[in-house]
Amino acid sequence: MYLLLISCLALLATTTLTSPVPGAQSEPQGFEQMGKLSAAISAHHASLAQHSASTLQKRQNEFDITRNELGQCKPVTVIFARGTIELGNVGSLAGPPFFAALAALIGADKFSVQGVDYPATILGYLEGGDAGGAATTASLLEQAASQCPDTQIVLSGYSQGAQVVHLGEAQVSPDVAARIAAVVVFGDPFKGRPFPNVDASKVKTFCFALDLICEDTIVVDSYHLSYAVDALLAAQFVQSKLSL
Repeated sequence: MYLLLISCLALLATTTLTSPVPGAQSEPQGFEQMGKLSAAISAHHASLAQHSASTLQKRQNEFDITRNELGQCKPVTVIFARGTIELGNVGSLAGPPFFAALAALIGADKFSVQGVDYPATILGYLEGGDAGGAATTASLLEQAASQCPDTQIVLSGYSQGAQVVHLGEAQVSPDVAARIAAVVVFGDPFKGRPFPNVDASKVKTFCFALDLICEDTIVVDSYHLSYAVDALLAAQFVQSKLSL
């Protein structure tokens, strides 16, 4: 149902997103629609929770836009940074579908999710990723490593969130970076940039060939809104890197 909703809304987005205008790419394009799509998905799942709380409560949690579970010290800790203008601290376009797919593969009881709290403004994206969000990411990585010595850390982000986790991971020590079992990024403006002290075999980047954000432009197109379709592949990659 969730992937169907994503697909339908992304299709709708193709009719509302403006095509890149030659000579006009000095102005950001499409970010407002990205925010509206994320908000619409969040509202849909809030409505489901309101009417079906007793039967879908556990599953609904996978689609929450805010996740603060760092201290639970489960076998796996996912640290996720949402995209520009998305609500909560994990958003709805890429994070929740990924969490749902991971829950289906390894079990929801095997991992906790901690979102990165940062403003996720358009300006932050234009500046190459929010500096405060990067510092928060680094702090969360350090906390996960120190508070939960046995947890396997998965680092992930979407859109500007991918910028943020790149920058944040670069701020931690090699010892903390060694605790990262897998990195998964969606719609990454820094596509191809390595994560310091994380082996490249642990990193997976999902970028559509025609996603302009992955080319570090300032234009959001419909491809950039469609990474829910890669949720299962992302979860399978992470599963292959875990020891459970």
